[in-house]
Amino acid sequence: MATKYSKKTFIVRSEQHLTSAVGHLLQNYQAAINDDKPLHVHVTTKQDSRSVAQNRLYWMWLGQIEKETGNDKDDLHFEFKKKFLIAIYERDDQQYAEMCHAIKALRQSHSEQYAAVAAGVIRETSTTRMTPKQFTEYLNSIHDYTLVRLGILLAIPDELRFAFE
Repeated sequence: MATKYSKKTFIVRSEQHLTSAVGHLLQNYQAAINDDKPLHVHVTTKQDSRSVAQNRLYWMWLGQIEKETGNDKDDLHFEFKKKFLIAIYERDDQQYAEMCHAIKALRQSHSEQYAAVAAGVIRETSTTRMTPKQFTEYLNSIHDYTLVRLGILLAIPDELRFAFE
């Protein structure tokens, strides 16, 4: 009869967390030895993603811009991703940069697929995987663009000011 293994993720921030993780590993290791099956262990560092406060500020701003311009906030989201987000990912992520290079080659070859591919990539590119630092840069770009190009001073409520800085 096969043993049921306990799958668990540990975030190790202290010696106590490390002890718990090692204990869990040893417990499952013994069961794996008895079943003659190897264990797979995956160790990574966690990169913080953009904060909830940053996201809330972003969507509040899109709503404000929508009211001022009449442009739909989902359309604004798409345009800001195209204008600012793509460049951040292209700069910070080598694989993303290679994909952007391939898309630019499509454009230069006057390929009929260029527009569809580019729009699809922009649509699927998400702010979700941004670091807080990248998202702050993104927010700053939108804030500056909106002020200079659209003449709109975006509100920054006191409780969200830290998300912008």
